Amino acid sequence: MSEQLFIQGPVGQLEIFIDYPQGEVKGFAVVTHPHPLQGGTPQHKVPVLLAQMFLERGYVVYRPSFRGSGQSAGIHDEGNGETKDTMLVIEYARSQHPNLPFYAGGFSFGANVMTKCYALLPVELQPVQTILCGLPTTTVAGVRHYVTPHIKGDILFIHGEEDNVTLLSDLIQWAKPQRHLITVLPGANHFFTGYLKQLRIAISRFLV
Repeated sequence: MSEQLFIQGPVGQLEIFIDYPQGEVKGFAVVTHPHPLQGGTPQHKVPVLLAQMFLERGYVVYRPSFRGSGQSAGIHDEGNGETKDTMLVIEYARSQHPNLPFYAGGFSFGANVMTKCYALLPVELQPVQTILCGLPTTTVAGVRHYVTPHIKGDILFIHGEEDNVTLLSDLIQWAKPQRHLITVLPGANHFFTGYLKQLRIAISRFLV
C-alpha cells in the first residue's frame, strides 16, 4: 500500500503517494500522471508501471496528484501551476534523501510537466535518468497547445506509433534538433493499450 502524504503547495495542500522499496533505499524518483481533466491520476496504469520499475531498483517513489485532482487543492492550470507544484515535490523528496540520486518519470501531460521541471532545474540537480512516455510537444488533437522546452541528458522517450493524441511525427520534429533517441512501439496507441509488457522491457533496458 502507498503511503499518503500532504505538503503545502502554492495554492494549498498537495497530495503525494509514496512507495518504499523492499531492502536498501538506493535513490528516489518522482513520477507524474496524465491529464487530470481526462481522468489522469497517480493510479493510472502507466505511472503505476513507472513506479514499479523504480521500486524494483530500490528507489523511493513519489507520485503527486496534480492540483484540483485527488485531494490536492486548487484548479487545473494548464501545466503552469502543476510545474511549480512538481518542483516543490522534487525539492521535498530531495530533502528526505539528500545524498541519493534522483530519477524522474512522466506520462502524457505529466511528461510535459516533468520536461518543464527538468529545464528549470540546475544541471547538478537534474535527474540521473528520466523516462517520458507519450510526451506532447505541440497542439494535441486540436484541443490544447503544449510548449515543450528543449532538454538534454540521459532520457528515454517512449512513444506509440499509432498515438493519435500526441503524434509521433510531432515528437520527431521536436527531438530532431536535439538528436534524441526515441523508442517507438509499433502499433501502440497513446495509452499503450496491450503494450505494457513491451513498455516494461523498454524501461528495464534503460534503467541502470
